[in-house]
Parts: sequence; structure tokens; C-alpha cells
Amino acid sequence: MKLRNLTALLLAALMLFGALTACTPRDSSEPTTTTDTSDTTDLTDLTDTTDPTDPTDPTDATDGASEVELDVTALSNYAVTEAAPHDETMSAVIAVDADGNAALTNSMLQFPYWMQFFGFMNQYGMYAEYFGLDPYTPLAEQQSMAEDRTWEQYFLEEAARDFMEQYALYRAALDNGHVLTKAEQARLDDIFDPNGSIAVGAKKNGFDSAEAYIQDNFGPGIDLQDYYDYVKVYLTADSYANALAEAYYEAHPDEFAESGIQTVNNVSVRHILITPEQDPATGEATAEAWAAAEKTANEIYAQWLLDPTEDNFAALANEKSDDPGSNTTGGLYEDFDAATMVAEFTAWSFDPTRAYGDSGIVKTDYGYHIMFFVEHTDTKGWLRQVLSQMPSSVFDEIYAAYPITFDFARVRVFDLITMMNSVS
Repeated sequence: MKLRNLTALLLAALMLFGALTACTPRDSSEPTTTTDTSDTTDLTDLTDTTDPTDPTDPTDATDGASEVELDVTALSNYAVTEAAPHDETMSAVIAVDADGNAALTNSMLQFPYWMQFFGFMNQYGMYAEYFGLDPYTPLAEQQSMAEDRTWEQYFLEEAARDFMEQYALYRAALDNGHVLTKAEQARLDDIFDPNGSIAVGAKKNGFDSAEAYIQDNFGPGIDLQDYYDYVKVYLTADSYANALAEAYYEAHPDEFAESGIQTVNNVSVRHILITPEQDPATGEATAEAWAAAEKTANEIYAQWLLDPTEDNFAALANEKSDDPGSNTTGGLYEDFDAATMVAEFTAWSFDPTRAYGDSGIVKTDYGYHIMFFVEHTDTKGWLRQVLSQMPSSVFDEIYAAYPITFDFARVRVFDLITMMNSVS
């Protein structure tokens, strides 16, 4: 029961955050990391480039923030088991900028902190134990892989460094008049939209409100405004970093001449995945199984062609697709870049002649994909590759210009591990 509870919490939190930031597209066509679950739910993270503002990457640390000394050992245990929005503990200011203005409160801290944990578990799954992490024991009671750090202190340090970078980029964006794109602003507005993705997700998962949904994933000491405030910093930082990357790319074309970066915007597609049945003895699919899967795919494709609409495709995907990552969303993978999916899937999706309603069947190592092209988007996902190749000095100057100082003695983290284990 504990494993199921952890898996549900991990899935919900990652999907909740990912739906807003669009940072980690998912597709079972390339399962690179999988958690050990009793219900065989597949968790996959296809992003293979580094985003310096992505809080879901537990190994991410750029030179600017990594050089700052952080006294995360100020307390041996930061956990609290009781909290409420706007109470004295959650409202405490734990970081200030150079002018003494509040930069971070405990309520906002819950998001980057727990996303570090969720990101680590998503990346390593059942292998987390090899790093000495038991996800069912309070994190303050476990020694991490970092010397003289408990897992609680380890995730706190990673979260603090990430936030330092995000906040610096956020402030630089404001000071330089950077404006979110319409799509980015729509993600932010979605948080309070009664018909938005959070509200819909809350209802789908049995919660009375979006706020209750957020609290179930990040603790009862936060509210929807706290979530909005954090995502605003995150989205603005991410947006500004992309703007810097695009400007750098345009100013230094020779540096990227042989990089192989495809400067094409993201796309959205629907697909229906038919996987060949595996031989229990070998764990591999036989030629006969592949032939059967192809036959099934052709039959479903022919069925769709009798009514070749997007709505009918979505209905068939929900009914017949073997992809757990999209068979409840009409087979939709939305706004992903050319570095995300497996080669065959990518080649079809990013064909420059592709137009709305195009369809076909694509074979990958994971089965046959019946494809439906939805749209080219305005998102320039390729900029993540540029970010990974830019000199760190570009960002270090920003981090140095907008420092924040932490008071770790005031830090408190709601203990989701204890909350999870208390659920029967």
C-alpha cells in the first residue's frame, strides 16, 4: 500500500508541475526511467538536454549558484508535520535579496524542495536505494550520498541553489522589460482558471478544489496563490533564459554551425501505440507477434479512415492505445521538441511538409504508432540545446547581480513522507 501511495503522489506531482511548465514531455515510446510500481505504471522522462532553470533535475547546478556557501546543516531536522496556509511557520521569510526584500517564504519553498525529491525518484525509481534513499523513511533520518548531508539537507541545498538561479533570472527579466509569450502567460493564468488544467485534474482525481489538489501533492501549508507565485518566478526565469539563448544563437552563428541543432518549433501530435506481445520466456516479441501488432494497427487505422476526424482519432486512442502516457488524453503529446522522442517518431512528426490532419503508421522499437498531426506550435524547444552549449559566464553575471541570502534556521519543510505513510 505504501508503494502505491508513493507512486500516486509521484505521478500526480510530476504531471501537475509538468502540465504547467511543459518542461518534460512524456512518451512511453522511449521509456528511459521507470519506477517500480505494483500497477505497472510507466514513468518516463524523455528530456535529454539540460535546462538551467529546470527544478526537476536533481543533478543540475551551474557554476554561479554552486560556488555560494549554503549553511543547510544549520538544523538537523527541518520537518514539520502540521501546517496551514499563512500560518506563522509557512509565512516566515527564509531568503531576502540584496535590498532586504523578501525573496522566498517557507510556503513557496515547498515546491522547489519537493520537486527535487520527485525528480530524483522519477530519474532513479527503484534504484534510489542504491544511493541510500529509502522513500518511506523521513529524509532527515537518512544519510545522503553527499558527505555530511542528510537527504533532507541534500534536497534543501539543491532546491535553494535552483531557486537562487530562478530568482536571479526572474529579477533580470523584470528589470529588462521581458514579457511572457501568450502561451506562457496562458499557463500562468491557467492556475486560477476554474476550467483550467489544474481544476480539471483536481476533479478527475477526486478533489473538491484545485487548492486541495495542490496541497495533496506539496503539503497543507500552501494555497493556490503560493503556487501561482512560485510558477510565476519559474516561468519568467525559463522564458528569459530562452530569450537569452535565442539572442546568443543569433549573435554567434559560427559557434553552432556544426552543432546539428534543428531550429524548428515544437509540434503536437496524437498517436495510438500498438505494442507486440512479448514472449514470457525471452521477454522479447517474436516475428509473429510483430506481424500481429502490425495487422492490428492497420485494422485500427482503416477503422479511423471511415471517419477521419481528430475527435474520432482521440476516442480510438483512449480505447485502443497501449501507451499509458497518453491513452487517457486521446493519444495527445503536446508541444514537444525534436530532441524528445525516438528517431522514427521524430522524423514523422517534424517532417517540414507536415500539416494538420496528416496521418500514417510509424514503426519504432516499441511498436506501431498510428499518427495524427495536430499542429506546429510557437514554442522553440530547440533553445534548450543552445542553453546547454552557452558559456556559463552569461548566466553567472546575472546570478552575481541578483544575489539572495538564506536564513536556514527559519526554514521548515512539510513532511510529505510521514503524511504518505500515514495513509492507509
